[in-house]
Amino acid sequence: MRIVTEKRVPTFHQKRFSSFCGAIAIGAFLQPGPAVAGQPESTRPAVFDSSPYIEAGYSVDYLTKNAPDWNSEYVRVSLPLKAFGLLTVHGEDVDRFGLSDQTVGASYAYPFPIGVIILNGSFADNPDFLAKSDFGLEWYGKLPDGLGYTMVAEQRQYKDAKINIYSLGVEKYAGEFRLAYAALVSSIDHSRSELGHKMQIQWISESNSRLGVTYYFGIEPERVDQNTLSSIKTNYLQLDGLIWPAKNVGLVAAYWHGMEGDYYQRNGGQLGLRLVL
Repeated sequence: MRIVTEKRVPTFHQKRFSSFCGAIAIGAFLQPGPAVAGQPESTRPAVFDSSPYIEAGYSVDYLTKNAPDWNSEYVRVSLPLKAFGLLTVHGEDVDRFGLSDQTVGASYAYPFPIGVIILNGSFADNPDFLAKSDFGLEWYGKLPDGLGYTMVAEQRQYKDAKINIYSLGVEKYAGEFRLAYAALVSSIDHSRSELGHKMQIQWISESNSRLGVTYYFGIEPERVDQNTLSSIKTNYLQLDGLIWPAKNVGLVAAYWHGMEGDYYQRNGGQLGLRLVL
């Protein structure tokens, strides 16, 4: 087990708004949509031709063993550019252990006939416990018969440590359902790599309403107290969804339960409002 002592480091799952919104969007990336100029018909995912939107919300985690609660507020803006890609910017204000940090970031997705590439990054204004910088490169490839594959590389730089995460996964579309599995390898400052597993089931309706279940288990970098980052055994279950009470108004929600080794458990949720522009 690799342990690094430093000042306030976040866990693998603490970027709640970005990870949840990413899970909502990934299923749409590989669904066929209008054609890109110069490409065969129905090769561009429909999300690139959708309307822009703004989303804002709140998340909270309740920790066991008398640990202080975590909470955050976020805002996210998505700007589809049709054949020129998809640009998303976001910001978050995070409160933990009596401290407040802010982070801003952006991601850019570009469609190819064989898949979608995504570049993303974020920076923390005063990184007491958030990563100073976080950069990622993702590829979502298409295969015949509703199959696909994913490859992800991410690096997070903290004040006193660096985390590298690599992921390789497969997915299957069957009607309105998406099934996915990914293996994740992570390390702290190039220590021994640890393995985790993520499984996901999503239901995606024709009206773009969504329900999903994500389960993660394995070893990953986690904060076990306010000063220590460690690779520990983790189990994590999340339920999430997107519904449309009105034509241009969406409600996003999530609930999760995590067990962080023998250190603590946490129960949390997220609620957000999406306005289509």
